[in-house]
Amino acid sequence: MGPKLLQPAAVSSLPQPRAILFDLDGTLVDTMTIFADVAAKVMVRRHGFPFDYARRRYLETSGIPFFEQLEVIAPRHDANATASAEFEEEKLVATTHVVPDADTLAALARLREAGIGVAVSSNNFQDQVDRFAAGCPVPLDLALGFGNGLAKGESHFEHACRRFACGRADLVFVGDSLNDAALAKQGQVRFVARLGTFGAARFRKAAPEAGQVRRLTELPRLFAR
Repeated sequence: MGPKLLQPAAVSSLPQPRAILFDLDGTLVDTMTIFADVAAKVMVRRHGFPFDYARRRYLETSGIPFFEQLEVIAPRHDANATASAEFEEEKLVATTHVVPDADTLAALARLREAGIGVAVSSNNFQDQVDRFAAGCPVPLDLALGFGNGLAKGESHFEHACRRFACGRADLVFVGDSLNDAALAKQGQVRFVARLGTFGAARFRKAAPEAGQVRRLTELPRLFAR
């Protein structure tokens, strides 16, 4: 028997957006596995958690800055500040080689050719997002990170509406975490789930109205003409 074919993710037809905001880690770049390992090692070292527990909790709370994740995982723990600083330093070292894959770059280029704005919306610190944008082979129209009063969600959506001269209904947010889905719902922005960090069933429960893709090259077929 030959290899099992990967079926396309469930999709729905959406009006074509003015712009698409992409989460960064786990969506534009395949870093979540690496980040989960780094975070778990830090929490083993600083909090004494078992590795598997720490790694699972990191993934379950992903989508917000790590220092906020720690307050969910280990509220008011004395080691949280130190652990957060160590994670931010170690994750950069661990992912210096990670770049968007060919499918992702092709998807970004195709969206730009269709006249759709392309932006990054990440809770990485702004300097890290700027570094990614500067090195991305496909030009980005907007790169939003954490800091200067901005964070993934409401403030990013508002900033994107001003940049692209559009309303919330004209935006689409693509992310890989359940928190990304929640932020889109709170901000009244359409959401598309990038499957990987979480599976289709989890997203169907959290955001039943959302489109789902396994690869970003599937995005154009979501949008009605």
